[in-house]
Amino acid sequence: TQLGGPFQPCHAVLPPKTYFESCVYDQCATGGSTEQLCDDLGAYAAACAEAGVALGDWSAGTVCGKCSVGLLCGPDSRNG
Repeated sequence: TQLGGPFQPCHAVLPPKTYFESCVYDQCATGGSTEQLCDDLGAYAAACAEAGVALGDWSAGTVCGKCSVGLLCGPDSRNG
């Protein structure tokens, strides 16, 4: 995990090790699916929010950004 990344504020409250290991497994199982990566990162962000750590728009400027893989935009946004 990146020490200064968008998830850093949550690391002390919710250690990312289990989420990271799950993400690596999922990436191997899906051949590096971007959608799966974003789902896994979103799961950690949601868990952080439930633990009281607001991360803001963690996906901004990443491949997981709004509409990049259809997240937050609906199925019709995936192609454009």
